[in-house]
Amino acid sequence: MPLSNRATRVHDTPREYRWESLDDSDLQTLKLSSLRLHLRDSLVWPEVERLYADLDRRGLRFRPHCWLSSEWFSPDGVPGIAIPFFVAHPRLRQLERQMMGEVEGGNSQWRLRILRHEAGHAIDTAYGLRRRADWRALFGYASEPYPDKYAVRPASRRYVQHLDYWYAQSHPTEDFAETFAVWLQPRARWRRHYTGWPALKKLEYVDAL
Repeated sequence: MPLSNRATRVHDTPREYRWESLDDSDLQTLKLSSLRLHLRDSLVWPEVERLYADLDRRGLRFRPHCWLSSEWFSPDGVPGIAIPFFVAHPRLRQLERQMMGEVEGGNSQWRLRILRHEAGHAIDTAYGLRRRADWRALFGYASEPYPDKYAVRPASRRYVQHLDYWYAQSHPTEDFAETFAVWLQPRARWRRHYTGWPALKKLEYVDAL
């Protein structure tokens, strides 16, 4: 659907919550629903709007629905993006870093990279791109099982490089999502960067969709 003309609130400071002052042990006992987080009232919402602006800039009317959940993912069969609740507020990011050592999507640039990647999954789901013969010819079969581990070929030019750990090499659907994310990124000179790479054919395919 087209972008709404309705003005949305952009928050320079996070909304205040009573649980912000809890110590780590007490905060961990709360259920997600008890946090009463709202994506549109969080610091992440402007980045979602930036994703929508990226899609609009590319002439796409598709807008993936986004919501707060337990981790980053785009569910099979659902053309949307789940965003981990802990990136929605600085206090929760602090707790996540304390517990896990890092926050996946801990800064704005990182979150935008993930959002563009997940948007690739969402648009694949929305339009059934994986069922197309030309998609399978370039990316492979989405029905291939996800490996627990995958052999990385850092020197390979058959895949774009977007997220860490050469993630495009892990599975055909990740290959497409990574390719879509590179294509979607504003001011990305992907034609120049990937000149001579077999991965350029994948980018040109996305550009022609």
